[in-house]
Amino acid sequence: MPTPILSAMRNPLRALHPRQFRGMRLLLLVTALAVAAMVGGTTLLDAEFRGVAMGVLLAAGLIGGWFAVTGFRPLWTAAAGLIGFLLVVSVLVETGPSLLQLRGGRVEARVTAVREAGSSQDRYHYTLTTPGWRPVSGELTSGEPRYRVGDPVTVVEDPNGLADPMLPSELTEHRQSWLALIVLYLVTAVLCLLAGRPRPAADAPHAGARRSRRRKAEPVTASSLP
Repeated sequence: MPTPILSAMRNPLRALHPRQFRGMRLLLLVTALAVAAMVGGTTLLDAEFRGVAMGVLLAAGLIGGWFAVTGFRPLWTAAAGLIGFLLVVSVLVETGPSLLQLRGGRVEARVTAVREAGSSQDRYHYTLTTPGWRPVSGELTSGEPRYRVGDPVTVVEDPNGLADPMLPSELTEHRQSWLALIVLYLVTAVLCLLAGRPRPAADAPHAGARRSRRRKAEPVTASSLP
């Protein structure tokens, strides 16, 4: 008959209570929001609508978190929620710069159209084309009127057109942003798992029941009789 020690050695996960993995629910919620933010951070969504997208993701996170964190540890849950929110915001903002850092290339372009939209940080949107009249995917954004139609400009563009072009000087401000996102996600994962750990008070009735069952299962010996 296999002993509990041998069973745990064969499958260490059997020694852990399933409720110790409850934090995966919160981690899956944060991961889903981060993936949605990643899509919103590409050229699939115009830059002026990303603030609205952030509000929608925050509302979805609050609604989903209300059902996902039942019985979780409050302090760890608050920390996981705060860092998770920072992760989602960072993914939305840094997806484009990260793509440009990993696979972007410089290109000489010319401004062909200018429009005003969005907030003060990205009010001016510039449509660019290369000297061969190939359109540059996305739009170059700026908070001030830097260029006019016909002005030349050097930008970094994504070959697949998933990121808005950026000036090389602006891209240096987001140096190694993709590495920071990975570290932030790992920290969020640890906090989610800590938040989902069973509380000692919640485990006490179960532990007492297990002890009572063990007492009933122990054989009665002569030495145990009064």
